[in-house]
Amino acid sequence: MHHPTAPRPLARAGRRHALLLLAALAAAPAAPALAAGPYPDKPVRVVVPFPAGGGTDIVARLIGPYLSAELKQPIVFDNRAGAATVIGTEQVASAPADGYTLLFTSSAFTANASLMKKLPYDPLRDFAPIGQAALHPFVLVAHPSIPANDLKGLLAYAKQNPGKLSYASVGPGSSQHLGMELLKRMAGVDIVHIPYRGSAPAMADLLGGQVDLMFNGISPTLQHIRSGKLKVLATDSDRRVPLLPDVPTVAEAAGLPGYKITTWSGLLAPAGIPDDVKTRLEAAWAKVMGNADLKKELTERGLVPNYVAAGPFGQMLKDDKEEWARLTRDAKVQPE
Repeated sequence: MHHPTAPRPLARAGRRHALLLLAALAAAPAAPALAAGPYPDKPVRVVVPFPAGGGTDIVARLIGPYLSAELKQPIVFDNRAGAATVIGTEQVASAPADGYTLLFTSSAFTANASLMKKLPYDPLRDFAPIGQAALHPFVLVAHPSIPANDLKGLLAYAKQNPGKLSYASVGPGSSQHLGMELLKRMAGVDIVHIPYRGSAPAMADLLGGQVDLMFNGISPTLQHIRSGKLKVLATDSDRRVPLLPDVPTVAEAAGLPGYKITTWSGLLAPAGIPDDVKTRLEAAWAKVMGNADLKKELTERGLVPNYVAAGPFGQMLKDDKEEWARLTRDAKVQPE
């Protein structure tokens, strides 16, 4: 017997399945939005384009725990040294602009535009500044055999003995090299440049008397100053360093107003980072850099805490790029 109404339960079941499927499809687009959550919801990678243990890396790792606590996510440091910071910097320039890959770098960031013929990124166009962290003053030290006990005396000796004194640097275009070339130009003296591959071999030769002078970071040099193995002459910044309050600046010690070449460190993100993420990072950075404990830790290592907000930091990067261009031109450093 034919029963036209028999298939109806199956038809009703089919309709129910179809409706359930449509409901599931309608709900699907909402799932990723729910999963994403507010920034950040996973660890943040900070690329440091220097070897571990260097001045910039030390500052980054001092800041790390404070930034992690503020963002409530782990901060993973990734040392990507090589090609005078270009390798690590390029990695960040080409990373997704989502706030999960950041760059903690130094003055090399702006100096390289003048020291290299071609960079695989534009330091101003391809990055969004988040904020400056600290200044890294160098101290000018001399071997005890030098017949001068202050910078004025040293420059007077150099004028009377052109080409007799020598100074070490970590290579052409480094802060140590350009800092001394600027001093030579402003003081009108001739001191021979001896480049090294890193500050450790340069310091070893300075302690051994193979070279006479060197600009170097305060923290690794302090023990040699305190032990009397090196004479301290001046710092290269525009203000006295809290850790060495009795040591004058080059401008003070040599009577050369306007002399300064202090390097800096700061945080940047790839250009195109979403506004809400950038705002979150900037606020976190401001809070972290205002922390009294962090300031104390930086100061104890011969650094100068120097928070600069994103806008002024961006302008400083432009000015710094122009200043390095002038310094390299005056020092006759050829781009490589």
